[in-house]
Amino acid sequence: MQAITVLFDARPLQPETRHWGPGVFVENILRRLSSQFHFRGLAHRFPANGHFEIVTWPRIPKTGQAFFEISPLLGGRFEIYWGTNHFLPRFVFRPSVVTVHDSLIVNNLDREPRQRLRIASFQSSLRRARRIATVSRTTADDLLRIFPALRGKLEVIPNGFDRPNGDMICNCSAANQSGLPYVVMLGAHRPRKNLTLAAAAVRHAREAGTPMCLYITGNIHPCFRSILAESGEMIKPVGVLPKQEVMCILRNAHALLFPSLYEGFGFPILEAMAVRCPVIALDTPINREVAGTAAWLLPHDVERWADALRTLSINLSLREELADKGMENVKRFSWDAAALAYGQVFSEVCR
Repeated sequence: MQAITVLFDARPLQPETRHWGPGVFVENILRRLSSQFHFRGLAHRFPANGHFEIVTWPRIPKTGQAFFEISPLLGGRFEIYWGTNHFLPRFVFRPSVVTVHDSLIVNNLDREPRQRLRIASFQSSLRRARRIATVSRTTADDLLRIFPALRGKLEVIPNGFDRPNGDMICNCSAANQSGLPYVVMLGAHRPRKNLTLAAAAVRHAREAGTPMCLYITGNIHPCFRSILAESGEMIKPVGVLPKQEVMCILRNAHALLFPSLYEGFGFPILEAMAVRCPVIALDTPINREVAGTAAWLLPHDVERWADALRTLSINLSLREELADKGMENVKRFSWDAAALAYGQVFSEVCR
């Protein structure tokens, strides 16, 4: 029997975004289902890659969205179209599945421009999709509050997580820059990442006599420039690092700080827990869903966060307790289970 061909949006797999949540998600699903389905990706540009079949369209200024809309016409014969990251092209006339990672398009916490057009395209994609998969129950609930008519075709398929093996965790110079105890944020590249709260908590803890600094991996949004300028040696941006070095920084940290105002899933929580790094996170629905009771969840209160930092800095047994709970919590998330669920959805949609 010939395998079902699934045409999919391959843009999340491009090098600059592959390490972000949607890219990690797409790669893990493809690798686990490639023996059951024939996947053919579509992207406006793509480097040579031996793992996946990718059809590209021209890179012409101001035409990227237009080519995306007609991209299924470039992909040849297929049975299913999979919108891997929120959107479906307008010129897709086969059964389609769309994956929704979060509701940022409609809540606009990232202050994106031209949001009205994105919302219209998003609504059209949800309406035309035969099935909608969300990566968390929180994201599903967000969608249903805004679009209650979606209930009959919406399915929650939680993201998985691959625990790093020992070889992935190396020694790295970035973890020893100051000699002080430190806490970590894994990126502050969007306004909603809420570096303001993390920086204020660290400052308060230091002023109360707890020596520490805050490391930030990845990119930092321009809206936080003033915080960086005023922080002196308190905040240490270490830039975009290989995965192994990020794991090393987490393993040696007193805690991951996760003050983000909104997430559709929350991979940083699991990345920290997988290397026994305690997590202090904002008490939000998605953090309760992903972290369970394994993180220290706090309201948006600088003093409460500073108190937690001071407590963790002197209470080794509490750090060990949170680390043990985190290791157990990570086991709940399986890419194999997620891929199995997507395989079932693809098969059902094709009937």
